[in-house]
Amino acid sequence: MHIFVTDGKRKEKINTKEGQTILQALLEHGITVLKTPCGGRGKCGKCTVTVLGEGEVTACTQKVRDGMQVVLPKAFSEGESAVIVEAGSTFHYRTDGESTLLAACDIGTTTIVCHLLEGASGKKLATVSEPNAHRSYGADVLSRIQAAENGGLLRLHEQMTAQIARMLGELLQEVGERGPVARLAVAGNTVMCHLLAGVSPARIAVPPFMPEMCFGTEYAGEAIGLPVCKTVYIAPAVSGYVGPDITCALLASVSGQEQKETLLLDIGTNGEMVLGHAGSYLCCAAAAGPAFEGAEITMGMPAEKGAISHVRLDARRIRTEVIAADKPEGICGSGLIDALSVLLRMGLVESTGLLKEAESVSVAYRKYLGEYKGERCVWLTPEVCLTQGDIRNLQLAKAAVAAGIQILMKERGITCEKIERVVLAGGFGSYLDRESAAVIGLIPRELADVTEPVGNAAGEGAVSAAVSKEARKKLKDLKSCMQNLELSTHPDFSEYYLQQMEFGSG
Repeated sequence: MHIFVTDGKRKEKINTKEGQTILQALLEHGITVLKTPCGGRGKCGKCTVTVLGEGEVTACTQKVRDGMQVVLPKAFSEGESAVIVEAGSTFHYRTDGESTLLAACDIGTTTIVCHLLEGASGKKLATVSEPNAHRSYGADVLSRIQAAENGGLLRLHEQMTAQIARMLGELLQEVGERGPVARLAVAGNTVMCHLLAGVSPARIAVPPFMPEMCFGTEYAGEAIGLPVCKTVYIAPAVSGYVGPDITCALLASVSGQEQKETLLLDIGTNGEMVLGHAGSYLCCAAAAGPAFEGAEITMGMPAEKGAISHVRLDARRIRTEVIAADKPEGICGSGLIDALSVLLRMGLVESTGLLKEAESVSVAYRKYLGEYKGERCVWLTPEVCLTQGDIRNLQLAKAAVAAGIQILMKERGITCEKIERVVLAGGFGSYLDRESAAVIGLIPRELADVTEPVGNAAGEGAVSAAVSKEARKKLKDLKSCMQNLELSTHPDFSEYYLQQMEFGSG
């Protein structure tokens, strides 16, 4: 059996198996352009394609038929760019002065970022970012683990190494160099790093959630599937859900300020957080789900072109800011937090998360209430709305993160007054408005004034690891003084979680 796949520019014939879905056939052929934040369970509708003669179908549910012609929503022959934010300040270690090319890579669940570096100076020569090719398997790490366990480990490994090799090749071409790269330093969550190394992440999904490897090691590039690099260094992980991205983010954000009691938050599909100061850190990961990444939200999307990144109330009207576009295509995590804050202030949403009936809100605001596909919603713009279900998903995510913060403070034996810095790392944190986060209770109100975004701290930590032996030693030291708390088995988590379900309860 075979089907024909086109993006409007070219047409390709691919072999298929009886009983496969369109999505499964595409993935086996290495076509990963479709987004499936629900993990291919037919729930989100975001993997829609057109079958000629039939119309639009969801690729994860539609079975293939011999000769079927499938039209994809955008070119699958070209890489896509992703928006990265480098707001705020991070610490950079002094380079060892190697007269060679180096590189750093942050492998996120949603986005991969690569930097090409001049070894002698540590200067960034070029940077490229793209959506992670694995997004077609689902929005969160559990969906990637499941895909690996269902016979896809080698395919996932090869897709990742191929994508990173291509990205590095583009960077080398951009600066007129042939390579090789002497050292690639990698940050990323523990699951992504397992897939890069070609190691099964299965143990991370089951108690006690311990990974096969905690890394902090260097590999021969050819052995790991990246012959463009002489060596590949993967930063150390603390646990299955507190990975090399967090140790690198901590390296970049606390170096030089080690004595300050610091709360580091990297909120994405997992709400990873660290609390402490020099020599003593507690860390944990809250199972926030993919809502803050825009997944499993009706019109949610990552922080990329076309996403609503900010929402505010101005003269009793909802105003929005859109990333690099005039009209919105959806809304990303920071926009969702802003939107909830605005809706609470407008009185459209109760503290319990329930959308109010039109007759119980101000006449000036009733025009924003409506329906989308039979579900009650609030229209932020003519194109983008938040449904009652979306608000519920955000409520669950918010409660998990807020409960994690409360438990870290309890275990440290401190109150908010003792925390001197709150560091927001990652793309979500870079756009996040601290006042909005405090209004909905994502972070305690008392911490809003000491909260600062630092951009892609994990990537900047990886840059230091690439250029500095001292930084690589410091990463090892940081890991040794980080104690992981497993929230799922913590005796107080359920109580705190229920308390934090109320908006504004932070």
